[in-house]
Amino acid sequence: MSCLTLSAQDGTVQNPFELKEREENLGFEKDTSATEQEELIKSDNPFEVSSQTRKEPVIEHENTTTKPEKSLDDPIIPTKPSHVWMGGIILILSVLLAIINTLHRQGLQRTFSAFSNPNMMNAQYRSGKGNNITLYLLAYTLYIASAGTFLYLLAQHFEYHIWENGILAVLICITFVAVTMFGKHVLLNILAWIMPFDKELNLYNYMISVFNHIIGIVLLPFIILAAFAPQPFSKWALIGGVGSVLIIYLYRAFRALIIGGKFISFHKFHFFLYLCAVEIAPLLILIKLLKIWE
Repeated sequence: MSCLTLSAQDGTVQNPFELKEREENLGFEKDTSATEQEELIKSDNPFEVSSQTRKEPVIEHENTTTKPEKSLDDPIIPTKPSHVWMGGIILILSVLLAIINTLHRQGLQRTFSAFSNPNMMNAQYRSGKGNNITLYLLAYTLYIASAGTFLYLLAQHFEYHIWENGILAVLICITFVAVTMFGKHVLLNILAWIMPFDKELNLYNYMISVFNHIIGIVLLPFIILAAFAPQPFSKWALIGGVGSVLIIYLYRAFRALIIGGKFISFHKFHFFLYLCAVEIAPLLILIKLLKIWE
């Protein structure tokens, strides 16, 4: 009672149950929710420019159209040959073989006889029966196209990049075979004009043509299997084609020794010149071109 009377005399009424001082002592802060709501209401005015800028969330969109850039160190993986244009090339080769077999059946039989029998080849060369220009051009065209196509398939198997466009890559291989064989025949004719054993060199030149005609025919089934057969049959076809060509070349080298064996002992310098000019130099040039192409 004394406390109440004293406070009344002072003119102030203190509520003993008021917790203001206690709240100040405990450090309670004022509720700011009301002021935040007022600010939000004010910010609804579209004509009012607020000093605080609101950050918009950045939405990252995945760009599905752009592709990652390829570095120069990435290996070039060549594309597989298209069945459409490869089928067209094989169709052309098959048509060439059908024309040769239909129009020049006897000439084709004489070619196989000259391939298997050296005496038959000598007789045909001397009599001139093998000088059928039409058969020669058709058979050599078949060889150049078959060898170039097989060379392209072999490069594709070992992932050797020739050209991005497959058709142009095949044409490059065919052109390479054509230029190589044309240069070899021209060089043999020049050597036959210079060297003392011109008859043997001309016979060897004719033998190269006969063996190339056989290679063009032999490679055709291997090309079909290598282009369209699944693995591992495609790989076996390439191995079989390379093995067949190597066997034919070894057989041709043996036949060449029979032709010029008796002249090697008497003309060692000329034989060495022939090896360097005709056999070794084109191989070294080919290796150099392949390194430059890479």
